[in-house]
Amino acid sequence: MSEKEKNVNCSTVIDVNDIVTHSITFDRCENSKSVVLESLNLSGVGRYLTLRTTVKNVCPCKQVALGIRLYETTGGNRVIKGHKEFAFSHDGNCCRDIILTNIHFVLPEEIAETRDKSNICSQRTFDIETTSHYVDLDHNEQ
Repeated sequence: MSEKEKNVNCSTVIDVNDIVTHSITFDRCENSKSVVLESLNLSGVGRYLTLRTTVKNVCPCKQVALGIRLYETTGGNRVIKGHKEFAFSHDGNCCRDIILTNIHFVLPEEIAETRDKSNICSQRTFDIETTSHYVDLDHNEQ
């Protein structure tokens, strides 16, 4: 494979197979069996956070930038767990409130700021910071 071909096919496969296989064998002439399986941990557990926010009094034909940062807080320490950025505007004839819905954050327990990263029963605390501002200036203001 040439160096060019290696660079074109840049993909990574992550196997998230969470199936646990148990082998059970029936001996000859054995028609019933009772098996106790080992305790199993839930896999792929986490939290799914959906946000909705309103940006008030957005002027018509003005582009607005909105940023959202999500922090996990544990013992007074804040660790960033995600961020989102949006740009939007409206064509109305007056200022209006713009409602943004279905802003999603996926929070697997593996990235939790807790000791037991496989237990969804532990409490997790998050802080959200938002900021917004107009992106475009009036030509008269420059």
